[in-house]
Amino acid sequence: MNESFQYRLSKSEKNEIAENLIDIVQRNTCINKQTQTFISNWVLTGPEEKRKAFFDVWDIVLKNYLPTTRPLLFRSSKRISKKNKITSFTGRIECAKRFSNGKDILIICDTKESLKFEEEFYKVGNYTHTFYPLVSVLKKAKKSGDSGFSERVLNFIGEDEYIMRFDLNTMNSLKWINMD
Repeated sequence: MNESFQYRLSKSEKNEIAENLIDIVQRNTCINKQTQTFISNWVLTGPEEKRKAFFDVWDIVLKNYLPTTRPLLFRSSKRISKKNKITSFTGRIECAKRFSNGKDILIICDTKESLKFEEEFYKVGNYTHTFYPLVSVLKKAKKSGDSGFSERVLNFIGEDEYIMRFDLNTMNSLKWINMD
């Protein structure tokens, strides 16, 4: 019997969760139970346990959400991911360094640069270079005091997580070096 985590959602559930995720940051809407479960499962599963349902929801969000902030985002990786893969980035370079133990490749995305023409040339539903500030949702949940998230999930605020599509054409990659 397969012991791996199985997470499935219907098409309407995916759309509802995506809509709630967008509304949380755009309209200050409350986080519904289904979205809480989605976020908790996303945060608590490792890369090998992430299933299609997760990526389908994030795909809907990223095509329809244009962020208002433009942070520098970082990711450490053993190898360059394939283009358009949906993945996590952090807003803290020290997190990226910790994830890789100061080895591997550091990927940097200047979202101000990558989103420069997004609003001008793309329409809602067709965005290609956007990102989603998952950390903002967790901070909002913690601030509310009764978020429905476990303390373990809320501890992920420190990772300053953002979800985005990997596209090295709009990013830079560097190799960590050890100066010792």
